[in-house]
Amino acid sequence: MCKMVQNQYFYFFLVGVLLFLATPNARAAFTIDDEKKMGREIYEKLDQGNFLSRDQKLNTYVSEIGNRILDHSNKASFPYKFSVFNSSGINAFATPGGYVYINKGLISVVENEAQLAGVMAHEIAHANSRHVASIIEKSKKLNIAMLAGIIAGALLGGGGDASAALAMFSVAGAQTMSLKYQREHEEEADRLGIGYLAHSGYYPAAMVEFLKIMKQYEFLSKTIPSYFLTHPGTDDRIFYLESLLQTEYRRSGGSANIVGNIVRMQALITPDAGGLNKRRGELMESLAKNPQNVDLLYALAVTEDQLGRTGDALEHLTKALSLAPRDEDVLKSAGLIYLKTGNAELARFYLEKAAAIHPENDQTTLALGKAYFAEGDYAGALNYFLKLRHQSLEGEDINYHIAMSYGRLNQMADFHYYFGLYLKKENKTQSALFHFRKAMEYTTEGTPKAAAIAAAIDELSADKKKKPARKPTAQQPAS
Repeated sequence: MCKMVQNQYFYFFLVGVLLFLATPNARAAFTIDDEKKMGREIYEKLDQGNFLSRDQKLNTYVSEIGNRILDHSNKASFPYKFSVFNSSGINAFATPGGYVYINKGLISVVENEAQLAGVMAHEIAHANSRHVASIIEKSKKLNIAMLAGIIAGALLGGGGDASAALAMFSVAGAQTMSLKYQREHEEEADRLGIGYLAHSGYYPAAMVEFLKIMKQYEFLSKTIPSYFLTHPGTDDRIFYLESLLQTEYRRSGGSANIVGNIVRMQALITPDAGGLNKRRGELMESLAKNPQNVDLLYALAVTEDQLGRTGDALEHLTKALSLAPRDEDVLKSAGLIYLKTGNAELARFYLEKAAAIHPENDQTTLALGKAYFAEGDYAGALNYFLKLRHQSLEGEDINYHIAMSYGRLNQMADFHYYFGLYLKKENKTQSALFHFRKAMEYTTEGTPKAAAIAAAIDELSADKKKKPARKPTAQQPAS
């Protein structure tokens, strides 16, 4: 599904939500259950539209920070879900029911983990205080057509940044309410958030530092960061937070990093070419001051690899391994580079070392399967691929790799079945049906496998019948 279609699909969903809010019933008290339902529906649409990152390591990192802050907050009565949003925009937002989203672009610009935690603490404070619910309860003041226009403009234009649309939606009531109403919510979220941050063990000044980074970004780029559009009153927020630092938190200590090293997480996010060169320069400058820093060596190696400088990348990884021979990230990265450059033997060597440290890492498991396949060990490859058959992997369909392995092993029923599953996901109904039917030819009737194949055929056949026939055009006569 192309990005424009995804955006249109999500736009129509949100317009439906907004129209629902315009009904008299929606203007009654917006309950916790209402929040949970709406938040879950928005999350599911984002997930289905591939707007959310599936990077296991990055999501785990963000979730650990979020849960740490929750443990030191007046947590609201709903479960929280933290997700990384696939957008280069510098933003973060919360939707009803405890769903907090952090853009990749924001993670890329913070200088330490505490600054990221400060942003998350602010969003958690919005959610705990049920600010979105308050806006919805006062939805009589909202101009629904205007809100739909905001969402349409953010999704279908301006780069199609759905995060800006959602964040606008989450504070949309402020568009027609007074400036004081906006500032009251931001002030409360800052007051609570800085407390959450300090009690979680981070240094509280990180919240102010992040806002100043945003101001600097605005000055250098001459454009308004999306964070400012959805979190207004920045100068007032800086003044208010600095007053709290001078009074409530002047003796507070705190750490810059607790859960992990932000440099490694930032290395997982690929900016554009200009951003990569800038990152490379910054990392080289930092490494010159601290040449034995394994985190910097790893991050620089990943950046060099992203720029196509594989030789330099391997050199930095080799040095990192001389300092930390059992570093899983470094071992995995070396294995991935050797796999990409066609050296399957060395790839397998490093990847197996990484897997021995963390056997459940999906990226390492997938790469090991590919390495075994490249070496011609198709049974070994299949063993790794099958471990992932129930996982959702970013940019990969595991059914394809399973099918290819079965094909090389001449197990034709399984080859056709898994290839059919792959084609089904690609929305190639006719081809998927062909392979499912071929799989049935190789399968004994009455077995569970035959039942699974028959169910897949029935499902696709039913979907095919539901689709209206295409009308003939002048260039395509009716058959």
